[in-house]
Amino acid sequence: MLVPVAGMVTVMGLAVADRHAAVTAADAAAAQVRAAVALDAVRGSVAQEVVPVLGGSVLSDPDTAAGIGLDLSGISALAGPAIDAQLTSVQEATDDAVAATAGTSAEDEARRAADRVDALRASAAAGGDAATVFAQYRAVVDDLTTHVSAHLDAARDQTLDGPGARAVNDLARAQEASSWASLEVPLYLGSLSVPTDQQPAARAAFLQAWAGHQAADADLGARGSAAALATWNEATSQDAASQVQASVDAAALSGTALSLPQFLGLTTTNTARDAALRHAVEAIGERAVQTTARPADRAAADLRHLLTACAALLLVTATVMVAVHRFIASPLRRLARQAEAVRDGELIDVAEGGPREVRTVARGLSATVASLRRVQAQAQAVADGDLDAELVKEPLGGSLGAVVHSSITQMISAIHERERLQVSLAHQASHDALTELPNRAQATVLIERAMHRSRRNGQPVGLLFVDLDHFKTVNDTLGHAAGDELLRVVSARMEATVRGGDAVCRLGGDEFVVLVEPAEDHHQLVDLGHRLIAAVSEPVQIGDRTARVGASIGVAVSGPDTTPERLLQDADAAAYRAKAAGRGVVEVFDDDLRRELAVQAATEDALRHALVAGELVLHYQPVLDLVTGRTGSVEALVRWNRPGHGLVAPDAFIPAAERSDLICDLGRWALAEALGQLVRWDAEDGELAGLDVAVNISGRHLATRHLLDDVAAALAAAGVAAGRLTLEITETVLVDEPTALDQLHALRELGVRIAIDDFGTGYTSIGQLPKLPVDVLKIDRSFVSTPGAGHADLVRLVISAAHSFDLGVVAEGVELDAQWADLVDASCDSGQGFLFARPVPAGDLVIPHRQRPVPAGGVLQEPVTRGTASS
Repeated sequence: MLVPVAGMVTVMGLAVADRHAAVTAADAAAAQVRAAVALDAVRGSVAQEVVPVLGGSVLSDPDTAAGIGLDLSGISALAGPAIDAQLTSVQEATDDAVAATAGTSAEDEARRAADRVDALRASAAAGGDAATVFAQYRAVVDDLTTHVSAHLDAARDQTLDGPGARAVNDLARAQEASSWASLEVPLYLGSLSVPTDQQPAARAAFLQAWAGHQAADADLGARGSAAALATWNEATSQDAASQVQASVDAAALSGTALSLPQFLGLTTTNTARDAALRHAVEAIGERAVQTTARPADRAAADLRHLLTACAALLLVTATVMVAVHRFIASPLRRLARQAEAVRDGELIDVAEGGPREVRTVARGLSATVASLRRVQAQAQAVADGDLDAELVKEPLGGSLGAVVHSSITQMISAIHERERLQVSLAHQASHDALTELPNRAQATVLIERAMHRSRRNGQPVGLLFVDLDHFKTVNDTLGHAAGDELLRVVSARMEATVRGGDAVCRLGGDEFVVLVEPAEDHHQLVDLGHRLIAAVSEPVQIGDRTARVGASIGVAVSGPDTTPERLLQDADAAAYRAKAAGRGVVEVFDDDLRRELAVQAATEDALRHALVAGELVLHYQPVLDLVTGRTGSVEALVRWNRPGHGLVAPDAFIPAAERSDLICDLGRWALAEALGQLVRWDAEDGELAGLDVAVNISGRHLATRHLLDDVAAALAAAGVAAGRLTLEITETVLVDEPTALDQLHALRELGVRIAIDDFGTGYTSIGQLPKLPVDVLKIDRSFVSTPGAGHADLVRLVISAAHSFDLGVVAEGVELDAQWADLVDASCDSGQGFLFARPVPAGDLVIPHRQRPVPAGGVLQEPVTRGTASS
């Protein structure tokens, strides 16, 4: 039933679209005709502006008037004002014509033409060249004529009926005749006002316009409709039109010069003639608009009829469909309610009834309900966890049932797999992937559970914090794969060492904890710590290489108020002290360590404040050339003028700063302050000018990637040459920090000098000196101040080895002339100590002037004051 209705509606829709297209085309054609008529009025008015302009130009120039045979001697004084009034009238007509284009498609073209005409009016009023002004007016007229023709062509492009096409053609012929006619007088007057050498060309243009008018007039008379011809003849037969045409014909055919009355008459009557012609074009255009609009009216009427027919057809169709709907509505509604109930999860019995199609659907729905009941039973078994029930294993009937049963089977398999995966993921989330030990997160959980049990049963919990020694060396020398294997072996050894109920966890890197529950006393935990150190320290065979590490262990025992976080922090603090005590030892967190940590925290807070409040100062100790006794550099030593404590020595606060990034802040401050002091001494131009300075850099600062930037920034801020700065590092830094050598190479490339401080107290061998990026060795004061042939020989050996590798040597702690003499005898380069000067503030620093003692066996001389010298 719906197919023929749909076909009929489609046909009517096509017919409606066709009628609508006809209406649109007719409206578009009428709009183009209106635009052409409006724009032609603008063209005619613009063309008429030239006439009074040219007339005024001739009358104002006696030479031009005499050249064309006009005698101005008897001209009335009112002739000029009359032409001006005519010009004003024509300009107003032009402005009105431009305003009349508003709302049409010719509005923009008319506005552009008006802008050009405004410029021409100004030029003419300013006395511009008449020939130039006339040429520009003509260009505007030609452009408007082209646009008028374009609008008429656009109207023809629409699908017009016969009367519409004839009406548009009538308008085109009338417009063409009017256009040529409007050019005749301007071109004729223009031919009179141009210079003699341009007159032939100007007259040719006039004759072309006159001939064009004649031809267009003849074409309209021969091919135009009777109505158009009658309108045109009525306009051309008016007195003004006849007079102008007679004058123009005489000028074109005989070339007879005009008398002054004829000249004035021609300039005044041409406006009336052109207005009559424009009215004729407008009348013909209006008939063209009406004629082109008639198809639109007919198409609109057809469209209304079609819409009425469509509405009637739809009404009939709706009536039929309502009747059919009532015939089958009741069974369908019942079936819909049953289907909605099944959709909502109610597995009801489906009743059958109604037309055959409805009964067929009801039987299918009933079978679906039966299958859903079995699926529901199997799903309930799965939800109850009875995944192996016989009900679950029974297949469902039909191909859909097979698919559903397969889905349930796969679901059961997925549940089993998910359970296995959950167990695996839980293990992975709580255990270290490398060692399979509980990770940091699981260690925290285990400690919290142990603390809860400890509170209930009153038995303390012990925690051992195990920090491997020299593990970075294994990574750097054997590679990370070897390091990973070492961690696996060490983890297995620790698990084998502890009791069955104790837990070994890896916090990350080379840090482990051992949770002991219950802990009998700290002696038991210390003993376990020593066994762990022994097990960890055994050599590990990795491929064809042997690796060794040690361990430093901190022990903490829980108390009544200890939190899990506090227990871990206490064990960590004890391990730190064990590492500081020389590694490979076990330290127990006790009251002394607790007080030490409290002092450490208080010192850190006060030191942070000191950096901001300017409480830190630098003291400077001179470094002398031991041969000449001259001072070439100073060492900057930090002091803390702590309120309430006085001047605090470095040993009282540097260790506290070393345990945090405060030491880096302190190093940056010391660099900036020391280099800034060099600049101030240079500016004073005294005996302190030109000194070099040495600044101590901590291992923690050296290990950061910011050190190179910090040094470069301090040098740049002070404007000091890099060669005047020496950075002093301790021997132990070269062992503890794997990146130290790379950092030192980068600093030397920057131009900074490097010195190893306290040489001889660490692990650096003399054989390593050629590989170290250093410039100076500083012999520790303990070797200088300790008497005995053995120490003297060791000092000589160090000095000789350093000189062999082109390194400078500075002896620290020189306090006696005898020590000075021995160092000179051993060829030591420089020295510093209380013998020469104590560290003092910058303002109190005085360059010491000492005369070196005579060699051993001679008589020491008294110090002599010398002039300023440097080494």
